[in-house]
Amino acid sequence: MLIEKSLCKEEFKPTHKGSVFEDETKLIKNLLNLHNEGKDIDLDPCYSTGRFYKTLNKPIYKFDINPVEGVKKADVKSIPLANESVQCIIFDPPFMFGTHGQTKNNIMNKRFTMFNTFKDLEEMYKNALREFHRLLKRKGIILFKCQDYTDSFSTMTHCLVWEWAIKQGFYAKDLAILVKPNKIYNPNLKQRHLRKVHTYYWVFEKCNVKGVE
Repeated sequence: MLIEKSLCKEEFKPTHKGSVFEDETKLIKNLLNLHNEGKDIDLDPCYSTGRFYKTLNKPIYKFDINPVEGVKKADVKSIPLANESVQCIIFDPPFMFGTHGQTKNNIMNKRFTMFNTFKDLEEMYKNALREFHRLLKRKGIILFKCQDYTDSFSTMTHCLVWEWAIKQGFYAKDLAILVKPNKIYNPNLKQRHLRKVHTYYWVFEKCNVKGVE
């Protein structure tokens, strides 16, 4: 008898029924239980060092543009997998943009890639959505992590991600919020915006329609 593998190393029963989380692993587990029948993630195209998978089973397909050992090299706009071959994708792309002045030395930029311009971010996100639509089975899902960004002005990226996904032929099935207070700040600067201490996890489901962009 075929037994589906569980989504974590220990049996997990969802107890959190709200949309706001302080623990990222619990957030992902709850989304997988609700929207992926408790099954594992199939594909992570921005795997990096695999920090998600301390208590989650690693995905079958692991790719990165600069892969570590055990991860295959691939650009997110061209993943070497067949059409409609995966059921669940997790996508955690870079979210910062606008390299200028001292931003190259920013603590966050040293940890994560930073796009030179917003247009670069938009192009990468749209290309990824197009490729995911090709790869996903009908009713397959993406757990799309994104974050709004404030530099000299605020960009509500999560709203734009919703728009791009809908145009590509996805249904916005759910939205979870991860709150992780960030203590990194410069006390010498005058604050003009609220500091962003939350990120979003969109759940996009592939509809039975053809992508348009």
